[in-house]
Amino acid sequence: MDGTTRSYRLAVPSRRQLSSPTPLILLFHGSGSNAVQTSLYTQMPRRGARAGFLVATPDGIGGRWDLTAPDGHSADLDFVTSLIATLSDRYCVDRSRVDAAGISLGSEFSAIVGCTSADRIAAIGLVAADFPLRPCRSPLPVIAFHGTADPIVPYQHGGLGLFLPGVPVAGTEADLASWAQLNRCRSVPRIRSIGTTVVRRTWPQCRAGSAVVLYTVLGGGHTWPGSPVTLSAGTFGPTSRQIDATELMLRFFAQHRLFG
Repeated sequence: MDGTTRSYRLAVPSRRQLSSPTPLILLFHGSGSNAVQTSLYTQMPRRGARAGFLVATPDGIGGRWDLTAPDGHSADLDFVTSLIATLSDRYCVDRSRVDAAGISLGSEFSAIVGCTSADRIAAIGLVAADFPLRPCRSPLPVIAFHGTADPIVPYQHGGLGLFLPGVPVAGTEADLASWAQLNRCRSVPRIRSIGTTVVRRTWPQCRAGSAVVLYTVLGGGHTWPGSPVTLSAGTFGPTSRQIDATELMLRFFAQHRLFG
């Protein structure tokens, strides 16, 4: 691509599972991380392949992703387009079931990929960054996870974090309400507690079978819930073991296809 070599890791389901059109997950790492670390941290490639998904985990240049407006242009978006095409040529990819997921900067890039490529991305999974984007070409199912003690991307309205120094954020619940508005869901979510430290919000009656779901981790940090890997609590905050973000994302992705 423009003379630049790009890399990615690929987890492949069993040969029996590959005998029919196969869904694909694009998994994007956070700032300063890479495909190897994110594969181990989330366990998405191993567990996704076992569930019948191809899981591609690309590497950003210098551990970062270009953040553009939806429908903007960047080398990273070109890379994603080429990656989907390459894997579709090599495998029988179910083009109605291509999903994007990530954490932190990778989460925000997943949203950009989803809104820029709404004719290709069926659903997105967001962890620890969930800013809504406009324009978004069509309804886009969203599942999100965010800790209330996140020091990098604050959960609370008006919070200041390290992701956007000095810039108050709208807050996670407002962000997901905006995603729900984009998906033309009802404005009032249904709320349910899961265990003692997790609250699940779902916005009902979204357009065309779309969905918006938020898992709030009370006291949770800038982490992937359920990860077996412990990060530095001083930098990222605590990790919840009461929910499993990878399992919940895989179930969510299994339920959604492209609209139309």
